Amino acid sequence: MTKIREQAIELLQSIPDDKVVYIVDILRGLKGLADHDLSEPDSTKTQSAMGIFSKYANTDLIPMEKDAWGKAVAEKHVNN
Repeated sequence: MTKIREQAIELLQSIPDDKVVYIVDILRGLKGLADHDLSEPDSTKTQSAMGIFSKYANTDLIPMEKDAWGKAVAEKHVNN
C-alpha cells in the first residue's frame, strides 16, 4: 500500500461513523470520474453553452431578444 493510501485510511478512521456516509458518496463520485476517460472530449457534446437551446428557439422572436430582458425588468418594476 502506498503512503498516500495509508494517510487516507488514517483520516477515514478518524472520522465519526455518522459522517462517513458523506465521504463514501464523495468517493463514489470520484470513482465515477475515474471510470470516464476525460482526455478526449465527446464529440456528441456541445463544446459551448452558447446556443445550446437554439434548436428550440422560436425564430419569429429572435429579433426581439436584444431588448427582452430590459423590457421584462421595466415591466416588473412598474408592477411592483
